[in-house]
Amino acid sequence: MRTKSWQIVLYSLLTVCGAGIAVILLGLYGTLRPIDALGEASDNCARQDFSPVPNGSGLIATAHFTSCDYFIIHGDQTTYIYVNKEGTKEGRKSLVFRFDNFGHLDPPEIMWSDKSSLHISVPAVGEVTKQIATINGVRILYSIGKEDVPAGESDRNRRHIALLLSVLLVFLTAICVMTAKSIRKLNKGGI
Repeated sequence: MRTKSWQIVLYSLLTVCGAGIAVILLGLYGTLRPIDALGEASDNCARQDFSPVPNGSGLIATAHFTSCDYFIIHGDQTTYIYVNKEGTKEGRKSLVFRFDNFGHLDPPEIMWSDKSSLHISVPAVGEVTKQIATINGVRILYSIGKEDVPAGESDRNRRHIALLLSVLLVFLTAICVMTAKSIRKLNKGGI
């Protein structure tokens, strides 16, 4: 009877370890998955385009906002600003400014002060995740009223969380391996 009880305990522990490993792997994926650098609309994300701002010399500044939801959880809100040649598509190379909104939903003000100077003004942002000073001979000036989180802070936090989850993953894997060995030994009649 003692062997059956011990076997139930070991199988329960193995099940809990396996479930814990699955949860940690999902957490690692969520922590380390690449950020949607271009803010494309998807099943989870809605996109709202802002009015394009041409400079009168063949360049255009475009911007859009994405709001993403995951199941019932309201997720990321991000604003993207690009500088392109008129008639070309937005892309990684033309992205000049990206910021997480964190509930600050005022659209950015985008103005050309001359043909080679662009001014971007935002009253408040959550965190700046990309900011470029020049692109294709265009100088970009920024006015950011308030920043909730210093640039790069969320990346540092993600690395710390990933490290913690990795340690937990190793620990749970070790427990699973030891439990599986104990079950195997018990099934062979060794305990």
